[in-house]
Amino acid sequence: MTLSDVAEALKVSEKTISRMLQDGAIPGFKVANQWRFYREDFYRWIDAKRGEWGNRARAGLASMLSSEMDAVPLSRLTEERFIVTGIPRVPSESIFRILTDPLEQAGILSDSDLLVRGLAAREMMMSTGVGGGVAIPHLRNPSKIPVSSPLMVIGLSLEGVDWNSIDGQPVHVFMLPLAGSEVPHLRMLAAIRSFLAADSVVEGLKKAKTPQEVMRTILEVELRTGNLADQEK
Repeated sequence: MTLSDVAEALKVSEKTISRMLQDGAIPGFKVANQWRFYREDFYRWIDAKRGEWGNRARAGLASMLSSEMDAVPLSRLTEERFIVTGIPRVPSESIFRILTDPLEQAGILSDSDLLVRGLAAREMMMSTGVGGGVAIPHLRNPSKIPVSSPLMVIGLSLEGVDWNSIDGQPVHVFMLPLAGSEVPHLRMLAAIRSFLAADSVVEGLKKAKTPQEVMRTILEVELRTGNLADQEK
């Protein structure tokens, strides 16, 4: 890969990549004074960064979300085990079951039925389909499902699910936040909306076929928008 290839992949300027190379922050080598990158090394670097950030303790997330910080990287709020791909076109209650299954398997939920009922009750008040192929199902009262740290489940449906969205379009991307209390919950919703506002992010997520590809897309967007870099300072 060339310098321009890497800059395009991360959606940043070539000058930014040059600075990263000077700092030794990204793997590359020179051939006749031109920077080159092995494709496998580049994507291994992306995956390593994902693992590095994902393995950090989540204990500080609640306080971070409760503070006046403008944004929290979504890559810190989810993991591959909380990402579900290939969701079929089924009724909403079945979607809630599918989204809560990873939490039950991880031992995070003591009563998955309580969460499903809470999500269904909130959905009856008003659709959480925010348009553009996205829904953000969530609890009206986040304290009903206590969690040790904020987290998010992501679900993808290739064919799309009818969700009574504000634009009438089917939903392909589901983002389910769990925070345990009101302020972190609201900041998680704001962080999700801010993330979704980035150019082409929904299309990128819709094309992802595996949890690994979803995480890679999230990291690429955060690197491109500077959100991740800001939080790492």
